[in-house]
Amino acid sequence: MSNDREFRRVNQILGASPKIGPFPSDLVFPWILISLFLFFVCYVFLNLPWLWVILIVAWGDATWWVLTGSRPHKFLSKFIPVPRWSRGVYHFSGFKGYLRKELCRNHHGPRKRV
Repeated sequence: MSNDREFRRVNQILGASPKIGPFPSDLVFPWILISLFLFFVCYVFLNLPWLWVILIVAWGDATWWVLTGSRPHKFLSKFIPVPRWSRGVYHFSGFKGYLRKELCRNHHGPRKRV
């Protein structure tokens, strides 16, 4: 008889998000956009020295990482508009009621003004 308490081997990587080193890979594209934007603002337009540009880019990337983190939906879902629901009351007459109205309207013909 075999041992009843055998453990199943589970792949530990299942369900994990991909990473590039210690950084989550879903942050790479926003970091590139933030870095390019801040580079153009700080270095091209404001003519700041390289040290300040690097510090401001690192600050912008770190801010994005803190805001989104491992659960970006918690921060980014605030910018999705909520649907506007309203209640309305309408009397349902059905298809037969619609046909009845149309037949009565067509049967009598156009109304004559007197």
